[in-house]
Amino acid sequence: MPNLPLLPVGEQDFEKIRKRGCVYVDKTEFIFQLISSGGSFFFISRPRRFGKSLLISTIKEIFLGKKNLFEGLFIYDKIEWQSYPVVHLDFSSLDFRGKGLEKAISDKLDDIAQNYQVSLIETTLGSKFAELIQKLHNQANQAVVILIDEYDKPVTDVLETYQNEQAHIHREVLRALYGIIKGNSQYIRFFLLTGITRFTKISLFSDLNNLTDLTFYSDFHNLLGYTQKELEFYFEKHIQNAAKYQNKSTDQLLAEIKEWYNGYSWNARERVYNPFSILRFLTQKEFYNFWFESGTPKFLVQKLKEKLYFNLSQTSISLDSINAFDIDNLNTETLLFQTGYLTISEKDEFGNFLLNYPNKEVEQSMLQYLITAFSENPHSDVNAKKLARAIHNHEFELFEQTLNQLFADIPAEIFLAKKEAYYHSIVFLALKLAGYFVKAEVRTSKGRLDAVLSYQNRIYIFEFKLDESAEKAIEQIHQKKYYQHLDNYAKQIFLVGVNFSSQSKEVEKIIVKEWK
Repeated sequence: MPNLPLLPVGEQDFEKIRKRGCVYVDKTEFIFQLISSGGSFFFISRPRRFGKSLLISTIKEIFLGKKNLFEGLFIYDKIEWQSYPVVHLDFSSLDFRGKGLEKAISDKLDDIAQNYQVSLIETTLGSKFAELIQKLHNQANQAVVILIDEYDKPVTDVLETYQNEQAHIHREVLRALYGIIKGNSQYIRFFLLTGITRFTKISLFSDLNNLTDLTFYSDFHNLLGYTQKELEFYFEKHIQNAAKYQNKSTDQLLAEIKEWYNGYSWNARERVYNPFSILRFLTQKEFYNFWFESGTPKFLVQKLKEKLYFNLSQTSISLDSINAFDIDNLNTETLLFQTGYLTISEKDEFGNFLLNYPNKEVEQSMLQYLITAFSENPHSDVNAKKLARAIHNHEFELFEQTLNQLFADIPAEIFLAKKEAYYHSIVFLALKLAGYFVKAEVRTSKGRLDAVLSYQNRIYIFEFKLDESAEKAIEQIHQKKYYQHLDNYAKQIFLVGVNFSSQSKEVEKIIVKEWK
């Protein structure tokens, strides 16, 4: 086994990473710019396992004055090293389920006070937090640094179990905590808040109007995540080792790594890798859905299923919508973006964003999860592979048989009160899972066609019907001239009419006609 630098797999403590000699992707130039910018109050949101906790830990060690840990890093000789009192709250480590949120935070504030040998008198949460900040300031004669990690976890965790009432209670507790920050700004040297969601200021941060949001700030886009340059520089030996293991060239492996794990963007220009997936891949040297499998989105998938929302790519969303997370009015697209299942692929002249899956890992995993949830059948991927063979060979008898097998495996009660869109969703997800380039609900000048699939020298135009006829589906394609916008394609075009029967819960008939 080659002598490779240690990888910090699962480690978010900067001091431990440095003392163990693990690979550290140097982000201290960004941190230097941040702490030297003249601003003091910052917020950044990123999906889970994107390096937020390591960022907080790194900044903490800088403000504790531990210069020796930063030897060889950008910031080492750029600042005047001194020690500040640091208040570090990590909501992912607080026992708010067992103790209750207010008690868990209060106990943590007491622990911090005890560590600095100060005593707190106040009992209400906001007052206790303010007292801690002021006493730490007075004791050290130094402004206080406040670092809050996963600030939104007490709200998002209970939302996932549909405890909206508890989410409101937790939100009010957090509002009381954060509400004292502005009034104590004269005691604060630096304040950073990280999390997954971006709550509307009205709902949580009404008093924090001096908070600079770095989420879409291009100068700090690469503060979290790995760039292509960082990947190739810091992990060169590991990539070479993985390439040798897979019997591939380094360039070939890098192209596959990019397809699997790159693609996250908050400005539609720069792209970064998910650090968690990269570190796992370089450890195991096999492609796998590491990030997705580390936390399945049950709450989110349930919402998608309820709304029959299955075509997630090419989703358009306004800047106002993408900015806001409101527990009283949860927007599905906002949730998908902020949790990392979709990312910004384009930005139009009006400031609206086009969202897409960031990479192969997320798309494959989400499609599998969706088809399993929609069909309540954990073996739907087997049928997807058969559909792939049917399209590849242009065998629509096999296509029909496979669809019927797919629907036969779905429990009968699932079909109750289902609409055409349900059948459409299952076929679309299966085709996407089979690896085909397929678009759903494509708009034309004459209407909206159900699906278009492009493969090799063929294009298939699908129209789905429920309890009508395949002939009527073909007739609608001709009537609406759905193929007009495809005239310039030098490919064979096939019209596919599919009729489902709600009685037999299967494909009643498929008609395939070549148009061009």
